[in-house]
Order: sequence, then C-alpha cells, then structure tokens
Amino acid sequence: MAYKGGCGMPYYLIMCRSLTYAQRAARALERDGISGIVTKAPQGVVQEGCAYCVKVSERRLADSLTALNGGGFEPSRVFLLGAGGDLQEVAR
Repeated sequence: MAYKGGCGMPYYLIMCRSLTYAQRAARALERDGISGIVTKAPQGVVQEGCAYCVKVSERRLADSLTALNGGGFEPSRVFLLGAGGDLQEVAR
C-alpha cells in the first residue's frame, strides 16, 4: 500500500494506541538519544479509529524497540515506510 506522506528516505513507523502514548514513547526514545517524531498513523494501517505513531530512522529501529521495551512500552505494530511511500508491516 502506498502512503501519500512518503519521504525521500526509508523510515519506520512504530504504532501507538493513542496520542499520549506516542508522546510518551517519543520522550522515552529521546532520553536514549534517539530522535522520534510523533505523527498521525497512515489511514491504511489503522485498524479502528485514529491512531498515532512514532517515526524513527531506518538505522535506529533496533535501538528504538530496545529503548521502548526497557521503558515499558509495547508497540502494537511496526511498518517500514519506503522512499516511494510504500508501507510494509515488519516483524518485531
């Protein structure tokens, strides 16, 4: 599936259950020196209602998941946002 908000570089979208959860997750990443941007989740990946995600660079996914798990955060799903805007769910 393609996402109109695609960018030039691949990124991972770490799905969160709410805006507050996404903001807390981004702060947890920041404490570990990882940049994460809170954004609305693409419509095609939202199972119900609206959702938010934290966008992290492709090279920081493993560090991000480790930091989030250490902070008590459990992302529901993770998607790779390709350079062309293609979205693909990835195993965690």
